[in-house]
Amino acid sequence: MRYRNIDQKPNGDEFAKARELIEIRGTGGLSLQDRRVMNVLYANAGAKLCDDITHVIGISDLRGAHKGGERVKDSILRLMKTVVEVPTKDSKGAPATKMVQILSDTTVSDDDNNPAGQVVYSFSRGMREIIKDSTLWGRVRSAIVFAFTSKYALALYELITARVNLTHVWQEEFTVEDFRALLGVPDGKLERIPNLLQRVIHPAALEVNGLADFGVSIEAVRKGGQLRGLVTGFRVAWWRKDVPDLQAAYNELKQVKIGRMARLRGKAETPVGTESKSLPSPSLQDRIDGTVKAMRASGAPEADIQEFIKGQVA
Repeated sequence: MRYRNIDQKPNGDEFAKARELIEIRGTGGLSLQDRRVMNVLYANAGAKLCDDITHVIGISDLRGAHKGGERVKDSILRLMKTVVEVPTKDSKGAPATKMVQILSDTTVSDDDNNPAGQVVYSFSRGMREIIKDSTLWGRVRSAIVFAFTSKYALALYELITARVNLTHVWQEEFTVEDFRALLGVPDGKLERIPNLLQRVIHPAALEVNGLADFGVSIEAVRKGGQLRGLVTGFRVAWWRKDVPDLQAAYNELKQVKIGRMARLRGKAETPVGTESKSLPSPSLQDRIDGTVKAMRASGAPEADIQEFIKGQVA
């Protein structure tokens, strides 16, 4: 029997998201809010997602803690304009890439302050066709989606949800280019590996490890030497957490986002009132030392840390 993604029932705030939609490329222009909105629209459509019909959802359900509705409308526009790339197969079964829009025609209420404001939407025909027969998915928790402070952490979280239940598979290698695309790193940005590690990969892994019900580690794959070799890709490994780690993640989910990264790095939070202008600005060495400490706290390999240091002093 073939189990399809759209036949899966939600469980509490957890819903099944097609792996094809998780692994779309071309999302560099989308923000964290855009990705959240896309997830809520997807979950709201449920089993009827692939039907040629419109779906209705309240703006308040998409807004989250933000009081204005303009961010929702902006996110809808970006989702309508974004053309994503989805791995697929052609008529002969050979690997191919399908380029589709995420959303089709959508209507958004103009009155942002109207509690009854709505969004009427449908997914594009191309996207519906891709999802319709999907038999692979990840189970995504809405509470975690809204807890992340980085779009890269959200993308990494979804990437692992589609893999954590695989049998006898606990790691996978990605090329640098493909991993950047899967995380949604904009083209032309953070092209140096040390910057990518510092600004994207290690913070994303740190936040996923702090909030998800699984753990993840990311190791640079090098050609020509473990320490100084050229980075050609990344090896991503994952595992299910034990009870103490699950409890720690649950406790962090209940905390406010302010100070989260500091807590996850094991740093003491700055007491209220001490952030005055009289405090000295950290020197370059202090910033490097702080970043190195954070990378070690997130489990970064020593080779990656040395790569970062080399990039700062070059």
